[in-house]
Amino acid sequence: MGTRTGTTRGGLSPAKYLTEQQQKRLIAYVKAQADIARHTNRRRAIIDEMLVMLFLNTGLRANELCKLKLSDLPVTHGKNVVFVRAGKRKVIRIVEISDRFCKKLGRFIELYRKKAKPADYLFINERGKQLQYVSVYSKVTRIGSRAGIAHLHPHVLRHTYLTRLYNVGHDLRFVQDQAGHKSPVTTAIYAQTDQAARRKQVNALDNVNLLAE
Repeated sequence: MGTRTGTTRGGLSPAKYLTEQQQKRLIAYVKAQADIARHTNRRRAIIDEMLVMLFLNTGLRANELCKLKLSDLPVTHGKNVVFVRAGKRKVIRIVEISDRFCKKLGRFIELYRKKAKPADYLFINERGKQLQYVSVYSKVTRIGSRAGIAHLHPHVLRHTYLTRLYNVGHDLRFVQDQAGHKSPVTTAIYAQTDQAARRKQVNALDNVNLLAE
């Protein structure tokens, strides 16, 4: 029998998600740039910061993020969730978000989208039109390069969120719901990625003396 190619056993390859150190580096970079922008009355870096934070706190796909409207967000409906109406296979789903991130998102809208109506998109370009996938992809790639993280793109941030979420509660069904996966088989890869229990087991091998003294 021939062997299948392109399948990884044991979780995601290291290039497909960020380590904790890389996450901290990325967040520190976008925050520093946004802080400068806040003092110079510029918006681009502040929008870039929210883009990154949305990916890291929701695991949305890039095209889902582009199509978010204010009516999908807590600022309009009052619940700590994001409604994803443009999901894969046209399936609508609800993504839970933390209280802290909900407040951060609300402040962003209050300051930078305060004139927007519920039917308006959250992210718009300089012409006031819906932000496109190509623009989001290039933004994230550029941010990654400047933060010293090679090959960063939106799906890496999605993988990072889903891996982190699984490692917090080991609740594969919840991860599946948040991700919008049709099959639990698709979600199972996050149960095999960067898991603390796996690290504990392999590190325990250091205490096993394989050689006779």
